[in-house]
Amino acid sequence: MATFTGTMQSKELMRKVSFTAIIPSSTKSIYDPRTEKSINKSPFKTLYLLHGWDGNHEDWVQNTRIVELATKLGVAVIMPSGENSFYVDHSNGDYYGRFIGQELVNETRHLFNLSTKREDTWIASLSMGGYGALRNGLSYSETFSKIAAFSSRILTKNDPNHDLSIDDRMNAHLQYIIGSKSYKDLSLDMDIYELVLQSSIPELFIACGTEDFIYEDSLQFHKFLKDNQINHIYRASPGEHKWNFWDRTIEEAIEWMVQ
Repeated sequence: MATFTGTMQSKELMRKVSFTAIIPSSTKSIYDPRTEKSINKSPFKTLYLLHGWDGNHEDWVQNTRIVELATKLGVAVIMPSGENSFYVDHSNGDYYGRFIGQELVNETRHLFNLSTKREDTWIASLSMGGYGALRNGLSYSETFSKIAAFSSRILTKNDPNHDLSIDDRMNAHLQYIIGSKSYKDLSLDMDIYELVLQSSIPELFIACGTEDFIYEDSLQFHKFLKDNQINHIYRASPGEHKWNFWDRTIEEAIEWMVQ
């Protein structure tokens, strides 16, 4: 197992972007006499793991057992920095959605021995990043076969509150991204409910702590999926909007992914 931290030049974001990669040690290798080196025979199944609000590419390594889990299950994990972007394409030209759904996948596949198969490529995260995992997993469903979202923000025109409050930085920033203070003006490519109703979507794993302030949003999304007969796994268990909940939940999610 090796953990790399570095930067890549992003055309979609027009700057360098930091990321951390966990790459398993291969036990399946062949000897190449031309280079006199052993090369990996089997590309790695890969999880693209996003961070939440106020986080960066180091969050999962610092706060969870992700290195241990990736080692145990033989999964590569790619963790990019996405700032407080909600991982969508912004009107100012910061195309975070294209970066996550296309550029990051293509570049890391060139850098590391990652599988190019859809069934071996997954995306997951928590909170703001949980929204980003859902949005980009659904928008780029030809790339990702499974999505896991924990304690996720669920942006939709159907939000019963309709208007965004601007009493904290997250909502003020979200208002800037949407271009409006009303969820009713949310574009279709940002509306999770609308994206779910497309013809073919990845498999879904949704989890939230019952003491989490975002629990009701998660429960409503679960009901929406049930009402529309969309197969998914839903986990509601004791926990708050904290790392101890996400640490134990990511283990179950990765085990589900590798099945």
